[in-house]
Amino acid sequence: MKRALIGIGGALILMTVIAWYLLSGFGCEMNTAGCRTVRLDMSRDALRLFLPPLAIGLVLVGLGLRRKPRRPEPDA
Repeated sequence: MKRALIGIGGALILMTVIAWYLLSGFGCEMNTAGCRTVRLDMSRDALRLFLPPLAIGLVLVGLGLRRKPRRPEPDA
């Protein structure tokens, strides 16, 4: 279960960053002046679109890495 959470969360983070980069590159190509480098767009609209999946992915990875607290052993 923990590996699945880490895998799903990591895949979600990776796909979000890739989509963010590709969308920023598309915006750069649509600019008539062009761009030398592609940077991630940090506008309010882009953050509103890409931060929720990043946050969900980070939460899933965090849940997968979390350790269960040990139960105290009963005294004999």
